[in-house]
Amino acid sequence: MTKYSLELIDITKYYKGKKVLDHINIKVKQGEMLTLLGPPGSGKTTLLKIIAGLERQDQGNVMINGEIVDDEPPYKRKVSMVFETLALYPHLTVFENIASPLIAAKKTKSEIRKRVEEVASLLKIRHLLERKADKLSGGERQRVALARALVKEADIYLFDEPFINLDAKIRTTLRTEFKKLKEALKKTMVFSTPDPLEALALSDNIAIIFNGKIVQYGSPLEIYNNPLNIGIARYITGNILNELYAIVEEINGEIVLNVKGFGQSKTLTVKDMVPEYVDLMDNYIGHEIIIANKANYCYLVHGKSCEGLVVEAEILGFENHGSEILLYVKAGNNVLRLFTSKEDIKYGDIGKKVNVCIDIAKSTFFDKSTGLIIR
Repeated sequence: MTKYSLELIDITKYYKGKKVLDHINIKVKQGEMLTLLGPPGSGKTTLLKIIAGLERQDQGNVMINGEIVDDEPPYKRKVSMVFETLALYPHLTVFENIASPLIAAKKTKSEIRKRVEEVASLLKIRHLLERKADKLSGGERQRVALARALVKEADIYLFDEPFINLDAKIRTTLRTEFKKLKEALKKTMVFSTPDPLEALALSDNIAIIFNGKIVQYGSPLEIYNNPLNIGIARYITGNILNELYAIVEEINGEIVLNVKGFGQSKTLTVKDMVPEYVDLMDNYIGHEIIIANKANYCYLVHGKSCEGLVVEAEILGFENHGSEILLYVKAGNNVLRLFTSKEDIKYGDIGKKVNVCIDIAKSTFFDKSTGLIIR
């Protein structure tokens, strides 16, 4: 048996003369969960429909379990799909909604009962089986939609932004439950979302799609720590990325970073801050670079030592993030974001002067002219 449940080979698709998928190549192992991550309109749903057989690609092949299935209709592909729209039958019970694919497949009543109850137990909705679908909450409806997809025995399960229309609290709960479900089922899954946090939390591997192209593919940790360009870094980290600009210079034989935007010169010696970059930065002398620093690697000094760049700043405001506070401070021309504990900050602290440490060693460097990672 092939180790890949799904292989997409050079998949290309046009709509009205516009290329919406551009030479997509993906391999998904048995039992793996791959997430297609990208903004709305990037081609994620189209790609899922091509896998399911609901649309036909203009170029390339879809392989399932080592077999080309381009000419196979959807019902022969052993694929089950959950769409963004829930589309339950409102006049039917939860049991009847979940059972509908099995009824269509002409399974016996005992098979249907057994399978529906198994899946309902996994999704914690057995107590809802006799309730009408139009009496369910948003989170309950989503669980039923997931159950209806999972009740069908399939080799690959496709999920098209299944949590996108739910409020944040329900989405977080379902995300946690979905991860447990994935581990329990050990099935191959392809999940699409525009939400980087969702992708990072759920996936074995992520394919980031911008404008119909895969711009990066890898594990959540690889992508989070080593985004290939500044655009991916901004997208994957959301509003917690600090961007500093620096000129790479050579002074007295030492390669230094002259960091801009703090009102006075901030010069960092590469050998001391990031010794592994000495040879790399030698190629960038005279060039401007971006120092991309995440908010969890920027912190209030509080008298403790700082091995990075220390700057004076003024507190602008903050957001409550559960056990932590996301603090906004102004340092020179830069607005920095950093995480700190609730005990560190009070409402009356807005306008207060503080010292902030930016951990340069935990930052990522990009060439400003190309946007590409320096590594």
